[in-house]
Amino acid sequence: MIEWRVGGVPYIKAPTSKKTNPSDAQTHSLKVSFKSNGCMTQGAFSQISYWNRVAHEKRFSHPLHLDWLARYLDTNSRILDYGCGYGRTLADLSQAGFRNLIGVDFSEAMLARARMSLPNANELHTNSLSISLVRNDGGTLPFQNDSFDAMLLFAVLTCIPDSKEQWSLLAEAQRVLRPAGLLYISDVLVNDDQRNRERYERGFGKYKCYGVFELPEGVVVRHHQREWIEELLSPFQQSEYEPFTVTTMNGNVSAAFQYLGRKPG
Repeated sequence: MIEWRVGGVPYIKAPTSKKTNPSDAQTHSLKVSFKSNGCMTQGAFSQISYWNRVAHEKRFSHPLHLDWLARYLDTNSRILDYGCGYGRTLADLSQAGFRNLIGVDFSEAMLARARMSLPNANELHTNSLSISLVRNDGGTLPFQNDSFDAMLLFAVLTCIPDSKEQWSLLAEAQRVLRPAGLLYISDVLVNDDQRNRERYERGFGKYKCYGVFELPEGVVVRHHQREWIEELLSPFQQSEYEPFTVTTMNGNVSAAFQYLGRKPG
């Protein structure tokens, strides 16, 4: 293994034994399968080509509660924005004075857009600001244990419809967060209107997981039941929780929640 540093954070890079075509990684897909408990298992990687295709047209609107972060962090805290997309939240964090920021996403096209909105952000280090962007497929995060003071997951879980992969991501969050580190999640909940109920029912017939459905453009997403979110986040100590209404990337209104928790320790 090769160790180097990104924004002062230990970064692990595995040596490669053969050359690969970058386009292969972007279009890699996994088949849908089913577990014995009926929940679908679909790799998040299978949706990379979709996000690369729509990277320049989608807009996200989940609000960032800077006051929540200010209660527990200072401007030198190391913050990981996983699923940073085009850098909207990183820009808000930097404008608020946070200096040590790393954005991770599996879509190279999203990261390219982030570099345009955050000039020189691929490796921007000044006396007052450090922003790094890292492409990572998300199976494991390329950082050492206890590397970050906070980790953000904004509209990320909805893009990972498989329960097992959500568990894996949260386990990685526990690993890379320092003791008492913050996990800040903003995501969507199931809705009770007829339009959403119908597509949840269609999705359940295909994927055996309520709240999972296909968008018209073909990508599979998930709206979450509150009970599942509570189970998923049970290893963390809740500090804040707030339900709200969000406008989705396709311009629809959805129930949503924001959660701030701490890693025990």
